[in-house]
Amino acid sequence: MKNKIVVSLTLILFLVVLTACGNSEENTQQEENDGKQEILLWHYYTGSEEALNEILADYNESQDEVEVVAEYVPFDEMNRQLSVGTAGNTLPDVVIADTVNNVSMASMGILADITDYVEEWGEADQFLEGPFNSTIYEGKQYGLPLTTNSLGLFYNKKMLEEAGIEEPPTTWEELEETAAALTTDETKGFGLSAVRSEEATFQFYPFIYSAGGTYKELDSPEVAGTFDFLKNMFDQGYMSQDILTATQDDLTRMFIEENLAMMINGPWMIERIQENEDLDFGVTNIPKDQEFASVTGGDNISITETGNHEAAWDFITWLFEPEQNERFAMETGYYPTRSDVLNEADYWKNEEVVKEFIPIMEVAEARGPSPDWPGVSEEIQLAIQKILTDEQPVEDALSEATENIAEIEASE
Repeated sequence: MKNKIVVSLTLILFLVVLTACGNSEENTQQEENDGKQEILLWHYYTGSEEALNEILADYNESQDEVEVVAEYVPFDEMNRQLSVGTAGNTLPDVVIADTVNNVSMASMGILADITDYVEEWGEADQFLEGPFNSTIYEGKQYGLPLTTNSLGLFYNKKMLEEAGIEEPPTTWEELEETAAALTTDETKGFGLSAVRSEEATFQFYPFIYSAGGTYKELDSPEVAGTFDFLKNMFDQGYMSQDILTATQDDLTRMFIEENLAMMINGPWMIERIQENEDLDFGVTNIPKDQEFASVTGGDNISITETGNHEAAWDFITWLFEPEQNERFAMETGYYPTRSDVLNEADYWKNEEVVKEFIPIMEVAEARGPSPDWPGVSEEIQLAIQKILTDEQPVEDALSEATENIAEIEASE
């Protein structure tokens, strides 16, 4: 009996010590966070993760209420992790995700409607229209555009000059004429990505927009005319057969090696191209049919439905102050989504080549937006491949894609 009492007393003392240690650890953690509300942010940044963490640290030190903790999720895992988090009620408070996925996430109930927050904030009119529209679903706001970029026409100045061409093309007719003049045995006059991925949809969509078409009516005369034009360029040999498998990286490599005179690409390639100091190049609007057009890339930031809305909104409004919007864009290699920042900041106004994307940003539109965009994009990619490889005539491929997209949207 005595031994049992001793064991019991020992066990009690052990539990008391263990509890005290546990409380001590909890108290230490609370002291470190100064009693702040902790919110979790998911992102997929790799190269710019350090810049993101520095910005978050500055926010955390700027006030006494909220502590943002960042967690990296691989880009190709983000959608799956969000779906799993929804089922298991383990979503973060804030998520940074590809603009093209914003509406889809909103339709699935993952994101919170922040319309009232945005209206009370009164800063919505400062955003570029294209990126801003990518956050809207059924008339409601489900996030804000955090970073943006777009596509333009890159051209080799020396090659144009040697061909006796004074200015880069501004219309489809001029694009075809210029591409023909610049095509030689070693060099193709023009290139865009037709690989079966989102990159092809991204690159072909400005031409569809410029002609007055949309993904909802791919069988329209406007879209058919777009594909007739691009296929003719392909068939004439002004574009390489390689575009069927070429990514935007591949196009850039060919451009740097001067095997490509003009290409569709984005500002994230500028520094890479500038590494070849002997290459004199420029950037301008993508040549137009009816009007100049481009499409947006980049990221949106949203609050999840189950997140701490008040704390998350405090962080987001800080992040979108002009100073922070400018800093975030510069340090992550994008363009700011606030038009006042884009047009007033010295870097984007004065930096060679970089500044040429400012007027392009002003006309860039969001892809879609559609809650079914992954399926929609896949149908566009298939149509591109079928048309360029002569698997189907233009009208048949576009008609089939239109029917399939209608079925995808009807099954929502």
